Amino acid sequence: MSGISNPADLTDTNAAIEDNSVLLAVIQAIVADTNVDLEVVDANVDLIRAVTDGLPTLSSAVGSTTTTVINTEYNLYINNAPLGVFKPVLVTVNFLNQTAGETVVLRKYRRDTDGGVWSLFDESDPIVGVQSPVLIGVNLGPNRFGVRLTIERTVGTARAYPWASFYEI
Repeated sequence: MSGISNPADLTDTNAAIEDNSVLLAVIQAIVADTNVDLEVVDANVDLIRAVTDGLPTLSSAVGSTTTTVINTEYNLYINNAPLGVFKPVLVTVNFLNQTAGETVVLRKYRRDTDGGVWSLFDESDPIVGVQSPVLIGVNLGPNRFGVRLTIERTVGTARAYPWASFYEI
């Protein structure tokens, strides 16, 4: 029988495989720990997003109202039926066009029930003549069911009153 018998010495190879198996177990443990940490981070990100998604966003609207008929109340700003969360912050009324001959009154109304009646909750003193500064700010306060700001000219000539409203949604 002829043949070459030279069995390989696999001791080093088997030791390397054993070392690799230990190293693989260590890597798998690190990956498992990392996955647990990532689940915690993901949960924290979800909590942060829930808070930031709930933060109000400041929005605005602009317009102009002309007091064409004396002793008639005109809507300057109205949010008749807000959808969802709504917080009126401020309405500014520009009195640049008002002259010495005009007198106006601002009135604030609100609804306290869904679809309820408008309730007067504040009225300005008469605003007489030229104003300085020309912008008057009106705080409407928070309300869930609707707010309205009106203007009535009691003396003088018809004038346009530009306005800007700011509210959070």
